[in-house]
Formats: sequence, C-alpha cells, structure tokens
Amino acid sequence: MASRILQKGTNRITQGYKVTHKGVDLGRVHAIGEPIIAHSAGVVTLVQTGQKNNKGSKGTASYGNFVKVDHGDGYETLYAHLASVNVKKGQAVSRGEMLGTMGNTGNSYGIHLHFEVRRDGVRVDPTPYLEADLPITERIDVRYRAYSGRRWLPWVQNCGAGASGYAGVFGQATSALQVRPERGTVEYRVHQLGGDWLPWVTSQKSWAGVRGKAIDALQMRLTDLPDYTICYRVTSLKTADWHQWCEGTADPTGDGYAGVLGYAIDGVQIEIVKAGA
Repeated sequence: MASRILQKGTNRITQGYKVTHKGVDLGRVHAIGEPIIAHSAGVVTLVQTGQKNNKGSKGTASYGNFVKVDHGDGYETLYAHLASVNVKKGQAVSRGEMLGTMGNTGNSYGIHLHFEVRRDGVRVDPTPYLEADLPITERIDVRYRAYSGRRWLPWVQNCGAGASGYAGVFGQATSALQVRPERGTVEYRVHQLGGDWLPWVTSQKSWAGVRGKAIDALQMRLTDLPDYTICYRVTSLKTADWHQWCEGTADPTGDGYAGVLGYAIDGVQIEIVKAGA
C-alpha cells in the first residue's frame, strides 16, 4: 500500500515509537530531497525553517526544519528533519499535498523523516496511521496498565496497530491488569496460570488478577456503547509473539478470550473502535 506521508516508495521504519522516541522514523537509501506529503487535509499551524544539522540539540531545535498540521478534533501531525519546507503557517493543505522534502536537519544522524501524531497535544503511536485515515471520530481513548514483577507499570494510552505500544514487559509474566476507558464501561476478567477464571471487574477503581500470580488469558467486553467495540490481544512468554486480535462482546455467555492457557501473558494491547471501522 502506498504511503500517506512519502510521495515515493513505501514506509520503511528505521526507528519505531517508544517511551524515549515519541514518533516513527521513516527513511530510504538516497532519499535526500524526496517529497514529504500531508497525511490528511488540515491547516498548517507551525513551521520552522533555516535549520541545519545539529546533532545533540534539544527541544524545538531537535526537529530541525519541520511542519505541523492540525486535522481537527484534536489531531495533529508533525514532519521533522526536512531539507526544505514548501508551506506557510495558516495555509490549508489537502491530503497528499507536498509539505517539504526529506532531509537531515536538527538532531539527526542520517537522512530520514521523523513523523508524529498528536491527540489533544499528547504524542501517540503513529504506527496505525502510516497507511490509514486518522480515526477522528472512530476511536475512544482507553488507558490500561499491567502489574509485572513487583510493581504497577506506567499507564498506556491505546496501543496502535504495531507491537510498540503495550502494557507489560516482554519476558516477564503479567499478574494483574487495570483498565480505564474515556467513555463507557469495560468489564474484564483474567485466567490465572494453572488456575481458574477470576471474577469480572466492573469498577475503574479495581483491577483483575492477583499481584504476583501469573495470568494466561484475558476476556473483555464493552457494555454500554453499542456503536463501539473493544479489541484486545496479548503476547505469551513461550510464544514470544502477538496472538490474534479478539473482539469483545456484551454477551456474558461468550467464551472467546485472548491468550493460550498454560502460557503466561507478558504483554497486552487494547483498542476501543467504532463498530465496523
């Protein structure tokens, strides 16, 4: 599938999204000067030009030459390390319109594009949007965190379609999970490794699991938002890979679940999306 950001070629991620890198880097061999295009229609809200390569720089300077576009409903995209910029602040742009050219400005160690997606000012994993529409009204924010080792890990907001954003620590069993949706009610339960299913959790103040005892399966359902569905998947210690996505249901008799009984879970991803999206 053609890239929504690079006019030529397809996306080649050279560095993914993570805690210390709130975007994705895209690059191709001999890509200097290749056109960078607007992911979606919007208005240019910020432009920085006149920058050179400045390894180790911080703050706005680290982006080098860049363009930021507002797409409405709190969504923005940012395109950094550009060699040149072809638009001005306040300019309306269409999807696919040229914003600038790929370069090596700012805190950059090679020719590439640093691409970010922000929602309400918060940088989120851009991986799901590289070749797809921004789901301006198609997704509900959901925060979740896992208990791994001897502590609760930081909250994760949504996940993205890739494997970079998740709750847990690969190689370390998860023993409890807490979920807080922006809207609606998520009910969930976990299956203890070598044991049984624990009771359903319906309160945002509680969690599923017993800290210190590994879980190997997860069930979730969204009970009061008929136009949306909750999707979730897990990784297991012995499989070292993501299992298929499961779709939650309000039907309490449903027996589908994410995980493999007998294999401890070490990672969880959750999305609440528009039904049929």
